[in-house]
This record gives sequence, structure tokens and C-alpha cells, in this order.
Amino acid sequence: MRNNLTFILIYSIATLFLGGCNSVSKEVYPRYADFPEVRTLSQVKAISCDSVYLRYPYRVEIKDSLAVILDLHPESCFLHAFTYPDWKYVVSFGRRGEGPDEILSAERVRIISPDSVWVLDSNRRQITRWRISASSGNVERAEEILLDERLIRTLDFCKTDGGFLVTDYTGNYRYHVLDAHGQIKESVGSIPTEKVVADDGRMALAQAWRSFMDYNPENGVLAMVTQLGEVIEVFNLKTGEHREYYGPAGEPVFSVSGSEAISRGIKGFNEVVVTDSCICAVFDGTTFEERVRAFRSDKELPDGGQSVYVFGLEGNPLKKMKLDHSVFGLSISKEGLYATSTDTDCPVIRICRF
Repeated sequence: MRNNLTFILIYSIATLFLGGCNSVSKEVYPRYADFPEVRTLSQVKAISCDSVYLRYPYRVEIKDSLAVILDLHPESCFLHAFTYPDWKYVVSFGRRGEGPDEILSAERVRIISPDSVWVLDSNRRQITRWRISASSGNVERAEEILLDERLIRTLDFCKTDGGFLVTDYTGNYRYHVLDAHGQIKESVGSIPTEKVVADDGRMALAQAWRSFMDYNPENGVLAMVTQLGEVIEVFNLKTGEHREYYGPAGEPVFSVSGSEAISRGIKGFNEVVVTDSCICAVFDGTTFEERVRAFRSDKELPDGGQSVYVFGLEGNPLKKMKLDHSVFGLSISKEGLYATSTDTDCPVIRICRF
């Protein structure tokens, strides 16, 4: 984490010598200033996973009787399966490496069923399907989907009945609809910036607007939240409606160096989950200036966010939950709202019943 922080800080300091990326135009998109309800949650339940050593618990996914934790910087395997709700260890899979059954990276895991656990490996430009047997502890790599060559470093995905949804990184769209073979069927939307951006700055704009996504097939809602700044977008794939909301921090702030976006402003959202009734998102909110000051004073700021924002299915703000832990990934089950955390002894905590 220290190396990651140093990288961010060096880039942030470099922005002092770089010009801004674009000029400001008038406000186009609606804003939210605050939340009607604010709650402070301090009584969280730690979930013990003593049988597995996790260096950086980044994501947690729960579906029916299966839970999978994604370790972003593993010594061996990226993914670890547990029974749910008793959290008994089943098996580790997705070994790090270049072998035929290994993966180079793991950015996201999605569970459809124990026979259909999907993992994004952006470094190999593929999504793999795994079968997991909780009773035998066996895991099998069942399928590999090579992603369309026109996609540039896909960093998040959702599974649909007919294929996948993936984020765009070209700056020309917001997301792509892929078929079951990983090929682009449709490219949707555009970046909802209020800045004037030249054509040669689209790639940098896409980097600054990189977003996390989640999709709920029951209500047809796809939500996207920015990793920088504070913007939420909601697409209803059943009705065709599309809404954007800027939060108090506004859109991502960045400078341009060549074709690269240099982060400024704040760290934004870390995760988003669409439920049947609302949208939940982890928000960070620390500025890069704060991180520079912390680095200079040899302090290490916590990774992750200490707030969970709750929005309606149209993107309207409903509730803010303040936490006494920093969290990254979210997953919601009938037992409650679960999150991964790097500042506790246990990799997963249950924040509240939901």
C-alpha cells in the first residue's frame, strides 16, 4: 500500500508543473448537496477467515450459499471461496502466473451460481468462468472468453443473460454491451463532462472518468460511479432512462501529460452495488493534497472509504452511513451489507442489516 501511495503522490506533485486539461463550461447536470439522512455506524461484525492469509482484501461477492473474496495483491491465488453464511473455507483459485490455468490479474468477480463464477483478468484481456463445489472443495476452470480487441484495458464488468457489460476506456462511450463471446454488440453513452475537451484529450478524459459499475437484471438498473470526483450515473436498460448526478466534489479533476491523465482533486468512489430497491456506493473523499501532506509527514492514510452512500434507483440521494472502518468492496445479502476492509484483523465485516 505504501508503494501505491507513493505512486499517487508523485503523480499528484507532478501536477504542480502541468497545465489544466480543459476550460470550464456552464452547469449541465443536476447536483446533490447532501443526504436527507445521515447515520454513524460503529457496531460492525467482523467475519473471521483465519484459514486464509489475505494481503489486500479488495472485493467480496456473495450469492446464495457461496461467498468469494478477491485479494488484489496475493502471494499465490487471487480468489478464495467460502460457504455462506457460516464463512467456512472451501478452496482458493485463480493462481497468479502465466501458466494455462493461471491468471495475471483479477479486477472483479461475479457469482451467478457455483457453476458460474466469472473473473475479469484485464492483463490477459479475458473473462474466465469457474465451477466450485463446496462439498468436495474442488474448483474447475470451465471457460475462457477473450475480449474484443477494440476494448482498451477493461477494468470492470457485469454479467448479463446474453453476455457482458464492460466499462469503456477510449473516451468515446460510457460502456459496451458484449455478446457471449466477448465481442462488442453495442457501444452506449458518452462521458457526462461539463468541460470542453479536444479530440486528442479523449483518452486522458477516459482515464480520469474511469468508473466502477454494477447491474441488477431484476430491475434493469446499471449504475456507474467515478473513481475520481463524485459523479453517479444510472442507466435503466429496461426503460431506456438515463440520469447523472454530480455530488459536491463535482466531476473528476485532472491535468494532462501527453495522453495521460494526472489525478488531482479527490479520490471518489471505491465500489457500487445495485440492489432491488436502491444503489449503495463506498465513497472516499480524501484529496490528493491531503495525501501529499500525509506523505511528507510520514503518515499513512487509510485505504478505502469511510462512508457508504445510498441512492434511489434513479440516482437521487437517500442516506449516508459513516463508518469507523475504511472499506473497499461491498456485497449485499439477506443477512446484511458486507464489506472488505484492510484496517481490521478480519478481511470482511458486516456493516449492518439491510
